[in-house]
Amino acid sequence: MNRLTVAATLVIAAVGVATVAQATSGGGTDPTEARTHTVAGTYVANEAVPALASHDATKVSRSATRPAVLPVSKKHTTLPVSKKHAIEADRQALARYIVLRRAADNAEKFAKRLSSTQWVAPTINFRLTALFGEAGPYWASGYHTGVDFAAAYGTPVVAVGNGTVVQTGWDGPYGNQIRLQLPNGDQVWYNHLSAIGMTVGNPVVKGQELGRVGDTGNAYGYHLHLEYRLAADLSTAIDPLPVLLDHGLSVG
Repeated sequence: MNRLTVAATLVIAAVGVATVAQATSGGGTDPTEARTHTVAGTYVANEAVPALASHDATKVSRSATRPAVLPVSKKHTTLPVSKKHAIEADRQALARYIVLRRAADNAEKFAKRLSSTQWVAPTINFRLTALFGEAGPYWASGYHTGVDFAAAYGTPVVAVGNGTVVQTGWDGPYGNQIRLQLPNGDQVWYNHLSAIGMTVGNPVVKGQELGRVGDTGNAYGYHLHLEYRLAADLSTAIDPLPVLLDHGLSVG
């Protein structure tokens, strides 16, 4: 190669370096843009280019890993599990409420029915001294026709249930007596009273005072002689104790 050829080659190389530097820097002085250096007549680019820091990495990604893409939301055809549980819990709670409400209603009805049939004891602070059917010389019939409630003289005697007074006054061996007729027609006879506080026709409610314990008539010691007579045969006394027990009394 002759000297002319070598000189031409060097000129072309110099022009190429200048052209590349101009194209890379844009001809400006912005420190954030890329810079070039020539080292021993060779083009070298900076290692770090600050301008790349503002690059939006989300626009283009070369990574093989991609975030999960959710499918387009579709209308649910079934309820979520938590919603199903809530509905089932509400249904069970409603069912329990209905059962408890029915039980409460039944209990209230039973209480009312029991209240209407529940009796009270004919006197207080008593002890049973003679039962129905006992034999002995003390009774004109040869046997005891009622139940004796021994209590202190003057202890109140009350109606065992609701009814109407149908007879009061002296009745031979029964002494002072009150006959209480119940709604079903049966009668309760209260005997040997020391005092009578009712007149015929008086309506009474259970627990209402009728008279007082005494020993009038064929009596030995202060006591209430109680008899029970069925509407079908008022002339014959039956054992009052089962009737009292059947109406919720504990007189033993």
